[in-house]
Amino acid sequence: MNKKLVALVGSVVMLGSTLALSACGDEDKNQFTIAYLAAGRGETYVEKLYEEFQKTDVYKDYLKERGLDDLKLNVIKGGTDNVTGNVQNAMNTGTKVDVLFLNYNMSGVALTESFVRSKQLVDLTSLLDEKVYGEETTLDEKLVPGLLENYTIKPYGDGKVYTLPAFYSPTGLWYDASRFNENGTDGKYKLPATWEEFWALGDRLNRANANGTKVTADTPALFTYPTTGYFDGFIYAAIAGTAGEEKFQKVLGYADGIWKDPDVMSALENVVRLRDYLEPNTVAQANKDSFQQNQQAVIGSADGKTKGTALFVPNGDWLPSEMAASTPEGFEWGFTALPKKDASSKSYVNTFIENVYLHKDGNHGELAKDFLLYYFSNEGAKIVAKEAKAIIPTSDALKNAKENGIADSIIDLYNVYNGDVVAISGGFAATESVTGLEWSDVLFNRLNDDVFNAKNKNTSVADLLKSWSDKLEDASDKLRANIIK
Repeated sequence: MNKKLVALVGSVVMLGSTLALSACGDEDKNQFTIAYLAAGRGETYVEKLYEEFQKTDVYKDYLKERGLDDLKLNVIKGGTDNVTGNVQNAMNTGTKVDVLFLNYNMSGVALTESFVRSKQLVDLTSLLDEKVYGEETTLDEKLVPGLLENYTIKPYGDGKVYTLPAFYSPTGLWYDASRFNENGTDGKYKLPATWEEFWALGDRLNRANANGTKVTADTPALFTYPTTGYFDGFIYAAIAGTAGEEKFQKVLGYADGIWKDPDVMSALENVVRLRDYLEPNTVAQANKDSFQQNQQAVIGSADGKTKGTALFVPNGDWLPSEMAASTPEGFEWGFTALPKKDASSKSYVNTFIENVYLHKDGNHGELAKDFLLYYFSNEGAKIVAKEAKAIIPTSDALKNAKENGIADSIIDLYNVYNGDVVAISGGFAATESVTGLEWSDVLFNRLNDDVFNAKNKNTSVADLLKSWSDKLEDASDKLRANIIK
């Protein structure tokens, strides 16, 4: 569960030895501190990157210029439930963190948002014009086009870059490919291309499973979700596809009245309607302890003898590796963008960006920039591919993915960008904190209770939609008044 609620013990380590959280002063200046989310991307890629980075001339020159013998690596890592708290504790006790591979909307301490609000991140705009390590190509030329044009990367809307995309992945609907074919024949289903086809398939399934009361492997439900946190990418793509890109950008900027716009409400309605097509165990299992059971509902039994009880689950590229231990041999994942508004419309896929950034109080800011230029090089991409089984967001990394050992199934997933699918990326304008308001709660985290819970089964879709959009508009008004300039 890479992006939300992985329960993983956090740790602070050094290469070859253990380091206490309270490192500071001269000792702190003799170490290079990197914090990262150790979950679906693995727990070794940062250490291996730094080990190889130490062999470069830029690293050796940095040490020589400052009269240093070495900089030991201090790593703060863990799952989303604890890594941000570990970083905050380390900083509160004097540790200067140089590089942070941390995201927005992480559970626990909202650290990235806090850094943005207090303007503690290094402006990386000029780094885009620097050549990546060992190559004649600038960072801007290396990066996949389109990934920098969002509030996640440019949080203040001033055109300046404060975070970079460390990883990127299309988020959409995953399914058991063996249950579908092109024509929907021989006991299989046809992949729905439009929302009309999606709901028609759901109605067909509900007729077979007694409206969700008799869901089995032979009579599955249309949909499940790991936790409501996974609706972030779903909602972004639904809005872009139904309301259009211009209104999608207005959503991200907290435009006045946007959550009452008929097209935006139509997109939200496609979320609320899922209430009537859910795998019945979804809500009870949509938490940090049981979320994988919802993902397993698409796979079926680990021995492959029984199909799953749900057809679709929203997720990112880490899903196959995360579920590998309970996925039967020969199972083939399928992936698709959200349904289109209609046959003549575009398909949209939200691109989930995992961020890397530098803290302005880091002891080794210049070396940290060089480390980023190493990370985005072909050499860095190869290390990340081997250690994290992932493709970093450079065009070369995708081109060289097979050579770097990335599985065909992952490469095929990224080929979604080569079709007629439009990539968009969510991420809202940076605001000051508003007491008592957590935007992610209003937008998706509370959907379990406010929409999908069985207590709402007698409430109409229209009433649930109005209640949700009212809350969104009210929260959006408050945040708009606190946008950081």
